[in-house]
Amino acid sequence: MKAFQFQFKSTDHKMVENVVKPVPSKDEVLVRVVNTALDSTTQEIIDKEFPVAWVVHKVQNPLYLGNHYSGIVEALGSDVDAKDLQVGAAVFGFLQYTPSQTQGALAEYITVNYNDCALKPKGVSFETAAASTVEPLTALQAIRNKGGFKSGGSILVIGAAGGVGSAAVQIAKNLLGASHVTAVCGRKDVQRVKEEFGADVVIDRTSEPNYLKRLIQQKQTFDVILDTPCVLPSSATKLLKPKGTVVTTAPTGTMMWNMLKLIFSSKSAASVIVNSNRSDLNSVGNLLEADKLRVPIESTFKVNDAKTALLKENGKKSGRVVIQVENGWN
Repeated sequence: MKAFQFQFKSTDHKMVENVVKPVPSKDEVLVRVVNTALDSTTQEIIDKEFPVAWVVHKVQNPLYLGNHYSGIVEALGSDVDAKDLQVGAAVFGFLQYTPSQTQGALAEYITVNYNDCALKPKGVSFETAAASTVEPLTALQAIRNKGGFKSGGSILVIGAAGGVGSAAVQIAKNLLGASHVTAVCGRKDVQRVKEEFGADVVIDRTSEPNYLKRLIQQKQTFDVILDTPCVLPSSATKLLKPKGTVVTTAPTGTMMWNMLKLIFSSKSAASVIVNSNRSDLNSVGNLLEADKLRVPIESTFKVNDAKTALLKENGKKSGRVVIQVENGWN
């Protein structure tokens, strides 16, 4: 049986092909994709940029793109014993970021390990579910797993209006029990980050580009600093409390220098590589269902207009760019 698959070829960057419908292995489920959302690394993968593209997807031609997904379980592998993952169940998650990844969610069907997806939260649309996978899990795993954040702690979030940053503010407040969240963003997003996402203090980096120097002079300190755009200098470690951690969303040179600099200190530096797993997806789903996590959606495009969607993803936007896969090929 054939199925639609969106392919990016080096010659034309765009082509829809009929490919063999995938068959789940014994520990996988077959998911009929309803929606996907474009990833911030999509263009880098298309351009085969080193090192990002080579870390998150198999560099090949053609490329099968898209990681985030929401959809319907259509078939189960022989060893799938999760009682909630039955045929017909609505699920969400994302394809793991790995150099061996060859699938893409810009497709009618994908296969995923049954532990890598979760039931779509009730009352939450397929569009919102597809847009609420990678970024919230990145934020959660960065703060909790890499940062060692504990309830009652304080956190500084850089890039608080972006996908990971906005999720981090809300997850810190509504799931991890943060007593104080200081957020940094551009002028146009200050009100939204404070009123919609719930930051206690919002710093406008547009009008105060030297905010870091002020915070250091005021001797403010935090248990975790989450640097989502990876822009902080090494001096930012002065803002850490004892046993505090600065976490980046990519392994940068500054992060590695901080690791060396802090090797004999109680402070630390780390980067996060997000992992799709049912437990964390369920945590995010519970927040979505309780309206304690808001994921802004900029626009939705049919999959046959993915080229326009990619232009939007690469340009100015105020939320996620979602792709309608189901009934979106014509």
